[in-house]
Amino acid sequence: MKFLKAKFFNGNSDKDLYRLAFFTIVLYIISIFYNLQVAPLYSEEPRRALVALEMLLNNNFIVTTLLDETFYDHPPLWNIVLAGSLKVFGYNLFALRFPSAFSLLLTGVLTYFMGKTYIDQKFGILSALYYLVCADLYFYFSVTAEIDIFYSLLVVLSLFSIFHFYQRKQFYLLFGCAYFFITLAFLTKGFASFAFVVITLLAYFHYKKDFKRLFSLPHILFGLLSVAAVGLYFYIYGLYEDVHTYISEMWGLTSQRTLLGRKIGSLIKHIFILPLNFLGVLFPATLFLLFLWKKELIKKIRANPYLVFLAITFVANFAIYLVSPGARIRYTYMFFPIAVSILAYPMYMQMGTIDWRNRTYHSFFQVLMAIFAVVCFSIPFIPFFSIVPHFSYTAPFFGIVLITIFFLHRKFIGFSKHLLIINFIIVCRLVFDHVALPIKSLTSSSAPHKIYAKEIQQITGNEASIFVFSQEHIRNHDQVPFRFYETAAYLELWRKELVTKTQQCEREGYYVFNVDNLEGRKPLYSFTIGDVDLALVKIE
Repeated sequence: MKFLKAKFFNGNSDKDLYRLAFFTIVLYIISIFYNLQVAPLYSEEPRRALVALEMLLNNNFIVTTLLDETFYDHPPLWNIVLAGSLKVFGYNLFALRFPSAFSLLLTGVLTYFMGKTYIDQKFGILSALYYLVCADLYFYFSVTAEIDIFYSLLVVLSLFSIFHFYQRKQFYLLFGCAYFFITLAFLTKGFASFAFVVITLLAYFHYKKDFKRLFSLPHILFGLLSVAAVGLYFYIYGLYEDVHTYISEMWGLTSQRTLLGRKIGSLIKHIFILPLNFLGVLFPATLFLLFLWKKELIKKIRANPYLVFLAITFVANFAIYLVSPGARIRYTYMFFPIAVSILAYPMYMQMGTIDWRNRTYHSFFQVLMAIFAVVCFSIPFIPFFSIVPHFSYTAPFFGIVLITIFFLHRKFIGFSKHLLIINFIIVCRLVFDHVALPIKSLTSSSAPHKIYAKEIQQITGNEASIFVFSQEHIRNHDQVPFRFYETAAYLELWRKELVTKTQQCEREGYYVFNVDNLEGRKPLYSFTIGDVDLALVKIE
């Protein structure tokens, strides 16, 4: 270890620190894209995939469909992004998941830019990296085709525009960028998006005693342009489908998460649980609470305009989620870079101090490094992992890497010590990518849908029509046979042909029936989703 330290990295010079930071960033980028395509589609991914695929197959980027039936859901921007990724990377799972992982990376870059500009470069690097390795984002949502990280990026761009251009007194850019990005956010997830910019403008301008700015020409101009853009979208939508039903359904999606759609008992429970969950999924930044409780540090936070803006923005907007019992943690992802930056500052100011706080923080990670190294060395001897043969020699390699990080971490202090913690978490993600995702592809409850699709494709080929026979409304997509959409996502991905829901059996092709509705028809293929038996039938 002394040789490594002497020859390659002495832990003291800025040049070596930035070299380690660069290496960390490169390793991080590898980690978020490695094996991204391996796990089967799960949760809401198949639905997102179907909507994006059907945009391409129908050549309609305004009206969303599911099994070729109008699906009154969120506006189409995220689905357009997924469709664009499919065109760039091909019709595969990597293409579906790339936008979410890339959006996380872009949010990290934005966090770095703001931290560097308004505090300093090292703070920008650490705040961005600690945001990028937040547990819920890094180990779960960045591996999916879900909407929330992309949506959060748009909201954060809007909010940061307010502070950045206010500092420069560039008010046309302030309101222009704030409303531009929040309009894109509306086109991603609907009406609730505008609450972020309205609440933040009110709270921040009240703090700055500059309320008159809300009545200025730039604000009125770009506010009206944003309203006009929304109106234009609904007008275009109305050329294809019933816009009144669409608006009603979209508003329903928003209101069901608020107090409007919940009982008071659920509100009280939610007020206590949401903050605890939020802090939990911020890990490892949660541990920065150790460094917070010093009066002089609170004063330094209050003296920094950027941190004050972040605090005002967080408190004003998070309060809305506290009184919205339907809000889930993933709806709060736009607050992650804000909260991490606030929490990271006291840690950053005490980074070089040797006290109980730093000892506790770093000792905790020393223990984790040792435990995870032992786990990696143990994998070859655990029968469960034998389902993927190469683990027997690749897992110990990760164990050696973790041991190396363990000893390097013991040698250094300050900035480099934190970078080594980030590297430890990145290696854990690489182990997750390398071990957990391949196992998930074999053992997940979602894995059979891929098998069903492959076997159905072998029967139908790539050109014959496939229909799903059902009398159910498309909104009841959790009911069988609509759980078939998880299988249909693969069929559309591979065949590049629509799978169509129908209430009639008038056209030639292959039909998926609930076996209770077969009426004497002979099944070509039988399978089970949930506790319901389904069958594939050919009608000529």
